[in-house]
Amino acid sequence: MYSNKKQFVAAVAAASTSLAVGVSSVALSDGHSAGTSANPQGEYRSGDFHNHTVCSDGTTSVRTLTRQSLDRQDWFISVGHSGSGMRDCYIDDFLYHTRKGGGGTAGLWSNTRDPSDFKGDEKFTEFTIKNHDGTEVVQKVRNMWRWQMAQDYMLPQIVDVREQPGNEDKVAFLGLEQSVPGHEHVSTSIITGQYDAEPNADLLAHYEYCFGRGDADMSQGGGQGWTCEISSEHNEMIIGMMEGRTDNQGVVDYNSSLVDGKNPIDNGEHVRGLAGVAWMKEKAPMESMFVEAHVERQGAYVPDGAKGFNVEHIRDYNEVAPDIAFGFESQPGHQAVRTRGSYAGKRPTAGFWTYGGTGAYSAAEITKPGLDFDGNPINPETQCFEGENCDDISRVVLARPGVRTLWDAMLSEGRRFWFFGSSDWHSRGSFGPLDYESTVDFWPGEYQHNWTYVVDNNLENPARDVVDALRSGNTYVTQGDIVTDLEFKACSNGVCAPMGGELMVSKGDIVDVFLTVTDPDQPNNSPYHFNNPSLLQIGQAIPLSNPKLVHVDMITGVVGQKFTPQDEEYFDPMAPETTKIAKQWAGDELGEGEVKKLVYSFVAETNSYVRSRGSNIPAGTPNERDMNGNPLPDNLSDNIACTDPACPPHINGYLDADVEAWADVFFYTNPIFISLKS
Repeated sequence: MYSNKKQFVAAVAAASTSLAVGVSSVALSDGHSAGTSANPQGEYRSGDFHNHTVCSDGTTSVRTLTRQSLDRQDWFISVGHSGSGMRDCYIDDFLYHTRKGGGGTAGLWSNTRDPSDFKGDEKFTEFTIKNHDGTEVVQKVRNMWRWQMAQDYMLPQIVDVREQPGNEDKVAFLGLEQSVPGHEHVSTSIITGQYDAEPNADLLAHYEYCFGRGDADMSQGGGQGWTCEISSEHNEMIIGMMEGRTDNQGVVDYNSSLVDGKNPIDNGEHVRGLAGVAWMKEKAPMESMFVEAHVERQGAYVPDGAKGFNVEHIRDYNEVAPDIAFGFESQPGHQAVRTRGSYAGKRPTAGFWTYGGTGAYSAAEITKPGLDFDGNPINPETQCFEGENCDDISRVVLARPGVRTLWDAMLSEGRRFWFFGSSDWHSRGSFGPLDYESTVDFWPGEYQHNWTYVVDNNLENPARDVVDALRSGNTYVTQGDIVTDLEFKACSNGVCAPMGGELMVSKGDIVDVFLTVTDPDQPNNSPYHFNNPSLLQIGQAIPLSNPKLVHVDMITGVVGQKFTPQDEEYFDPMAPETTKIAKQWAGDELGEGEVKKLVYSFVAETNSYVRSRGSNIPAGTPNERDMNGNPLPDNLSDNIACTDPACPPHINGYLDADVEAWADVFFYTNPIFISLKS
């Protein structure tokens, strides 16, 4: 059953007259009012929308992953890479045998399905198999297109699990981690048909056929007549957006690039990705989502390279379809990888590393690709360090601690653009999927949560309620259960707005921002109970399995004009100087007890927004935080020893892998907008 957040929200409302101003010992009777309830009747429910099964490069079947996820969370979107694959989605493969063998390996579509079951153009993977006598033989294995897996094989397993006893109140459906043309990955879904009386993923499959990088099939969906054109209105819009772009972003006139109804080009086609978002908007405007995945991982955009996203590309998607491209996953999965999040200087990742487990686009300040913070070309000899690949400075994005982030730059335009996390589940690396340790991933809901405020408006199609909730911006993200309940709202004159919402005020009005969180005095899911090595550096003995909230920031920014693709600022990832940490609480200022009740008040002078974050690591902790409490790059954890006898051998005596993830945890809220009445 769902975690009962309704009771928590009701308790917060009932207790709001005793909330503190800044600290919990000062009463609200000094002129502060909690106002009316900020949320309609609903509850925060946790879920995950980025993960993998044997359909792509994971270890678990769709059925196994759906069951494991719904055991831990309330909603689940099963995804996987676009393109094609040779592995049978129904068969678990904990040891990755089917990624290593040839035609004789069990668990391949070619061994479990008749040749007549395959649809679309033929595609094969070749293996070189070495026999016992040393001779080699080449075997070819038939691949299945991802659109066929989605249409014929993936959704039925999800439906089977969600209909099992005990899952009556759970929501599960199918998505796609699209290998998006011109870039790396995007978490997408089109929910149309998935909760019908006869569930189907036909429209999602059609989308993958048209816009999945790596899908070279030209069969029109195995004879289903699928084509991929967009309206002339959207086609002309994209042409206008690309005006003046000098780097290759694809054939600007998308519709002119179609052959037999499809653009067959795979690399450098940012335009084709924009056309995909436009196609979603035309076919399923309120039943689609497009959220860039691990958005910093592959660094800057590379023409014809299928690498990263620059700020202009993120703005582009949002410009075409703001109700579909409404956020990004800037807190990646893979939190137990030795280079946290699988972000690494050698790629080079934008900002080179994660910052407190979150990418630099949301947790640090970054430069334009190839330039330093003064706007000069990067000097690899003085501005790149050990483990950071600066061979091609056009791919390099530098970062520094701070809050003038790329995300804040978009919020400062007034864009309703949201922050999410994910598990990116594949495997536990050196360990089995049911072991406690991990050197790669955590199960969905084991370590990270997207807590999304869901209102039950569509009892016959609860997937719509989840997508609507994600679109609303009323989501907070947690690591390691640093908080287990949270309410964040802004109030003025008896009226309140929740996360993702807009509070309309008059100039000169007092705005009270309320943050109420529960810091649980109980163990989280960490299997490690020895003291946190990061905190031992400053003499604090706190178990890894029971982190304490010790630092909270209230971050604000001024909302100005929204930039257009022809504006120079559209290409700038740096938020304005008006973006700042407006209020901090640390240590005893947070108050006693599990429930922390905090208020930040200000006089409304201009359009603005406010967001919050909190952590278990104090400001100034070596190798973890700067003196303002901003997270430092996570590669510095290599400087922190783990000397407790209980430190597991796989981390080799220093803070690394899953132990590092449990040691350094955050919560992030999404913003609330404060707008002056005209």
